Amino acid sequence: MIMMRIITKNVALLLMLIAVACGNSKVSNIEVDAEESPVDEYATLRKQNDVSHSITEDLSGKLIVIYEKDFIERITELDNPKGFQYKGKTPCIVELYTDWCKPCGYLSQLLNSMALEYQGKVIFYKLNIEKAQDVAIAFNVKEIPKILYFKPRSEIISTVGYLNRVELKNAIEQYLLNP
Repeated sequence: MIMMRIITKNVALLLMLIAVACGNSKVSNIEVDAEESPVDEYATLRKQNDVSHSITEDLSGKLIVIYEKDFIERITELDNPKGFQYKGKTPCIVELYTDWCKPCGYLSQLLNSMALEYQGKVIFYKLNIEKAQDVAIAFNVKEIPKILYFKPRSEIISTVGYLNRVELKNAIEQYLLNP
């Protein structure tokens, strides 16, 4: 009887250890698959299509916060041998800023109000360079705020520092909306 209890306890303990070990392995595999799968799927799709996928542009007239991944996906590749080439169809402005920069905050407020004014004509983005180090390096950001002006098949223009409403309107008209 005592021997049967010892065997039962050992079998139960062994089953619990197997269950825990298998459970940990499964969690680990899920984490690895979750990290590798999207990259592999994306690379496979890109190879199959051999063209960049189309991104729907937001023409709502809002100032859109983007991240480095979004910048590379929507605006331009950082390592293109041909240089920076705007991927969009609608001209856009990208404000490069940081949270602690007061002029950046004032410029963001101005861009937010102007985004509605230029709805459908210009897309307004803002990108925190503290969270987008590769973009900051690629565009040689030494001072902020910095505005990048992108237009299809055109050279990228940039301005540094706070622009008032008149200066910003002039820049938009000159850099983005002129033929």
